[in-house]
Amino acid sequence: MTPDFRVSADSKDITDAIRARLLSLSVSDSAGWDSDTLEITLDDRDGSIAIPRTGAELDVSIGYKETGLARMGLYIVDETAIGAPPATMTIRAKAADMRKSMKSKRTRAWDDTTIGDIVSAIAGEHGYEPRIEDALGGEAVEHIDQVDESDMHFLTRLAEDRGAVAKPAGRAFVFAPRGEAKSVSGEELTAAALTAGQLTRYEVTQAERGKYQAVVARWYDTFKASEETVKAGDGEPVYTISRKYASGDAAKKAAEAQLAAFDRGLSKLTLACPGSAALMAEATLTVTGARAGVNGEWLITSVTHRLDNSGYQCDVEAETPKGKK
Repeated sequence: MTPDFRVSADSKDITDAIRARLLSLSVSDSAGWDSDTLEITLDDRDGSIAIPRTGAELDVSIGYKETGLARMGLYIVDETAIGAPPATMTIRAKAADMRKSMKSKRTRAWDDTTIGDIVSAIAGEHGYEPRIEDALGGEAVEHIDQVDESDMHFLTRLAEDRGAVAKPAGRAFVFAPRGEAKSVSGEELTAAALTAGQLTRYEVTQAERGKYQAVVARWYDTFKASEETVKAGDGEPVYTISRKYASGDAAKKAAEAQLAAFDRGLSKLTLACPGSAALMAEATLTVTGARAGVNGEWLITSVTHRLDNSGYQCDVEAETPKGKK
């Protein structure tokens, strides 16, 4: 098949203007905050390419002429590099939803509320539409402090304590369990599948089996005026979370989330394959036809879509899904 792409700058299609000069186009998609980035490198041998303004909006799609293009997202130009030899221009951009206001530190307390209300309030302050998985959104929060902490870091902390992902997705802000973030955002999230014959290369790294069979989290009981602990899992060794939580319920959820993270980390898969828009962070990937230890179900954590003179390919990182060992 024939790789193809489309790029619009500030709503103007510039594909034809840059097609003959395109050296490479790369889109990286990862779970979590440091997610979507774009890099375009162009042949600038005659110096006639107009330097894009910082803040320009680039809308990018990648795919094949025979099967059509898939939209990768909207990106804001934040850096342009010009160099020689050879004469090139490299345009770097971040997903349009990476807003600087969310990185500013602030201090405030949240009392008698819910996770859904917290996420909705912060999302609204920054112009996002909140999209929150129901079970997470309904969780009651008696008290939690945000001390000299950015909204970005605070929401990420809340998500990690619950085995979830806090992530902008277009004009929405998603708070959902790992593996469900994009489906909650409204994006199509279908399971991807690859056979051994489609793998250009792969590597599976397996961590030590049996490491951290249990996790302990601590919280302070104001009625007893004492520190209490909760435990997720059984057996040895035991991992103790260093941070102290405001309630037993919060500590329990954090312990369970950390134990699930250890389960996911038992195996990690990296691979390269022909480009496919079905490969995206948070999607499930099934590999067949390879050897034991490679075949099976994986949770994709990051994908880089790359189009250059070698064609269209994807570099994928994945890990063991929750509950799979």
